[in-house]
Amino acid sequence: MEIKDPKGKYILKVDKDRRLVYETLKGYWRLEDMERFHNDYVSKIIPLFNGKEWAKCCYINAYEAAMITDDIKSHVKWAVSNGFRKAAMILEGNNQYNSVIDLQIRLAVKNTKLHLEKFESINEADKWLKSEGF
Repeated sequence: MEIKDPKGKYILKVDKDRRLVYETLKGYWRLEDMERFHNDYVSKIIPLFNGKEWAKCCYINAYEAAMITDDIKSHVKWAVSNGFRKAAMILEGNNQYNSVIDLQIRLAVKNTKLHLEKFESINEADKWLKSEGF
């Protein structure tokens, strides 16, 4: 299954067998973008996993750090309460801007049961997710 945001902020591809969501996030997000994103998880993705644990592989190189850290935190908290356990964050290259995005995401998942790892390639991320059972 593939879900494309009508405003072009994200693409969500679901591998139901692996219980894995591939996210591609783009641009600067506002609250309404986060609300659409969250609603797609609530109505379309979570029902596919039938209460089982699941993971994300997040490609965020085209994402721009935005003033929505609290909203991301709320989404993560909700997702963890619905089986979200592992996240592979893909940020290619080490630059100051990527460090800001990395910090925003790490703040959003702080104090949750989510295991987050950062990678520079989809291949590295996929290898780790497979080793974790996803």
